[in-house]
Amino acid sequence: MRKWVIWLISVVGIELTGIISGLFAGNIQSVYQELQKPPLSPPGNIIGTVWTILYALMGTALFLLIISKVANKLKISAITLFAIQQILNFSWSILFFGGNHYWIASLVIIGLIVMIIACIRVFYYINKAASYLFVPYLVWCFYAGYLCLGLAILN
Repeated sequence: MRKWVIWLISVVGIELTGIISGLFAGNIQSVYQELQKPPLSPPGNIIGTVWTILYALMGTALFLLIISKVANKLKISAITLFAIQQILNFSWSILFFGGNHYWIASLVIIGLIVMIIACIRVFYYINKAASYLFVPYLVWCFYAGYLCLGLAILN
């Protein structure tokens, strides 16, 4: 299979996980607008754009892992970590916006941050670019973690 096809499948697949999670979460914009927000909260319309970009970066990182020429054991470990963080990512918006489980979502985002750090460390030994592509995701999740905890406290 051509590399660009693998890249496209990787990116579209990860974007779809975000879209499906959003569908399960319900009307995210409406819920977000009704919440008491902590300082430095972004306008709701910017959040979806940021996540779309981050999902494209994640999909590209996955592609780089898939095409890497490293020992299968290392590649499987990296893709397993990727899958775990993706499951946490998928579940977060459903818990937070769909279920109004703000404190559980706060725990999930802390776990997600830990998994992203683990991914960055393991990816670095396979493909440095894949590792670097996760850095904006980590930064955003630290910010999202602050917002999540702030929203949990205020609501």
